[in-house]
Amino acid sequence: MTIRRKTTIIPAVLALLLLALGLPQTIDSVLWLVTGDSPDELAKESPASPGLATKNAALLERAGAWFGDPKARIRAGVLRLRLIGAPGSTQIDQTELARAIDDVVAGLAQAPADAFAWAALAQAEIAAGNRSGAKRAFITSLLVADHDPDLSLWRCELGLRLWPLLDDDDRSMWNDQVRLAWDRHPAGLLSLARRDTAFIPPIRIALASDPVRLAVFEKELNNSR
Repeated sequence: MTIRRKTTIIPAVLALLLLALGLPQTIDSVLWLVTGDSPDELAKESPASPGLATKNAALLERAGAWFGDPKARIRAGVLRLRLIGAPGSTQIDQTELARAIDDVVAGLAQAPADAFAWAALAQAEIAAGNRSGAKRAFITSLLVADHDPDLSLWRCELGLRLWPLLDDDDRSMWNDQVRLAWDRHPAGLLSLARRDTAFIPPIRIALASDPVRLAVFEKELNNSR
């Protein structure tokens, strides 16, 4: 018990020291030591431990209030968003969804150029049934930072879920995400295509501008069937 308590206190002390040194932008990184999560896990559908994720979301919300760090509030919103699809859940928890949206929107009020947060808001609005709002958030994420390999696979799925609402310009931007995802996360893109056959035609269209990419995608997809 003593050892665990010390490992929890140390990052908090570091955060206070960093704030005193005028480095609030580093607090978000320190908070990951406290919560035990990592940024690359946040786009997953559900957390490994819903109970721990709930506690971590509350911690991040408090940190956002204490330090004025929008990233902490945004991370809290994404963790709450993931709780909606937690193992064993049979329907959307509207209270959790509302808190997730509140957290992300609050973070964006302070950091409107955060492409990650706009993608998170798009996912939340899809869950809430607000597809027009989801589209606006999704397109904003693309416009804020169109070349972000870490967001590309997540954006691929968001675009596929919003496909009927996208116009030609939107789809052109989305095509770039598909090509970026294929170059950086080919296994993930293949997994997305296998999940729903309706996803395959748009992915093919996006990759068609490069016959080599498309040929490899088709080969890998066929090998998995």
